[in-house]
Amino acid sequence: MAFKTTVVQDKPNQYVMPITGSMHCPVRAFLSPELFDITEEQLWHQAYNAASSYPETTAVYLMPDCHFGYHVPVGGVIITDGVIAQAGSGYDISCGMIYLKATGLTAADVASPEQRRAWIEAVERKVATGLGSNRPDEMGKQSTLARIQDVFHYGAQVLGVSPDLCERPFIPVDDTHFKFDRIRRALEKAGPQLGSLGGGNHFIEMQVDPEDSSVWVMVHCGSRGYGWQTAEYYFHRGAELRGIRDQRREESWLRLDEPLGQEFWAHHNSAANYAIANRWAIVEGLKRATMEVFGKTLAPFYEISHNLTQQESITPQGQQGIVHRKGATRALPAGHPDLNRTCWKTTGHPILIPGSMLHGAAILRPTANSWEAGCSVNHGSGRLLGRGQAKRELRVLHDDIDEEMKDYVVCCKDGTEVNGILGNHRRTPLDECGHVYKDLDQVLGVLVDSGVTTIERRLLPVANIKGME
Repeated sequence: MAFKTTVVQDKPNQYVMPITGSMHCPVRAFLSPELFDITEEQLWHQAYNAASSYPETTAVYLMPDCHFGYHVPVGGVIITDGVIAQAGSGYDISCGMIYLKATGLTAADVASPEQRRAWIEAVERKVATGLGSNRPDEMGKQSTLARIQDVFHYGAQVLGVSPDLCERPFIPVDDTHFKFDRIRRALEKAGPQLGSLGGGNHFIEMQVDPEDSSVWVMVHCGSRGYGWQTAEYYFHRGAELRGIRDQRREESWLRLDEPLGQEFWAHHNSAANYAIANRWAIVEGLKRATMEVFGKTLAPFYEISHNLTQQESITPQGQQGIVHRKGATRALPAGHPDLNRTCWKTTGHPILIPGSMLHGAAILRPTANSWEAGCSVNHGSGRLLGRGQAKRELRVLHDDIDEEMKDYVVCCKDGTEVNGILGNHRRTPLDECGHVYKDLDQVLGVLVDSGVTTIERRLLPVANIKGME
């Protein structure tokens, strides 16, 4: 069946896939006509999977950055009643973002390429990047077994982080169903990798707001090998329980009230706590690097995830549901019941959205209309090309892409210009360059025009650190 042909536009920048076949609910997609046109049939097949594979599914949303993923789309939101769709948080459980503002620094202070290069080198001495488990020696104090067990249970609270700076400083873990050494491969990764960036699309980036010349640092990383091994273990076990062939294990699901569901939930939450703590451990290295090079510190602004499954209020009256955000970001507006005991109760919390390494990022704020999108927004700009495809198709353009990064200029309103996007890579990674992602402003515009969010800051890159593979 051709699923894309069933999709109809019912509002500006919104499309609906009506209930077809075994779907439990329609799929609502936030897409401009241009973004809809470039969606592939595979994506809509996976949207059908999201609405049909799991019992008690009540709503499915696609964000404007959506693209093909594992069984369900990246940039997708699935809401269920008592059922956990394991693919709804995927392999990098609680992958997410932190934003830090450089106190006392302006664009003029980072305009020197030599200074930015020194900062990149200082960060690499203090924060491990890339695959594997090697970290700077000064992070060793984080990796004792007792410390790691605390991290599994209490996330950023172990590091003394204020709850006002986090989407969730930690997520409760039920010790009745959690055994820290149940998955040996996961535990072996936890200590050595705490405070490390990882590879793939994870990054540390210095950015400038051209409106006020402020300097910011964004971090994108997740639960590393601990989260991956945890997800993989329960994909296998879930598939076995549901009678699904192992080669299709990403289709597995669990009930929250069954023993394996309770066990997965506890371990999923421990991986989320690990990811939260991992981001905040990286912050300490970034603070030291920034002080070393610029003599200034970094003030944490906010931390949020975009690969997470959690119980939340799904109506203004507080009705509960299980919200899966696979490559989507929480967007709770002012007055949301789950913000009642936070400093964001009257404003809604900030939303941190990265784009490509060429096009920068944004800080958003949800509006009351975010209820229409499952209190969710995109998690980035969304891929246009897979990694292998990018490396094959863009190879002939590599010189031009390198020049594009070198020639990039941030022009600030105060007249300051910052020339070039520096990196820790000899050549621009083709699988992460600006050409493999959708246009961030177009993606953000869909949700702004739909009244789901507003843009508070639009930030542009001046230095990028990738975890090289």
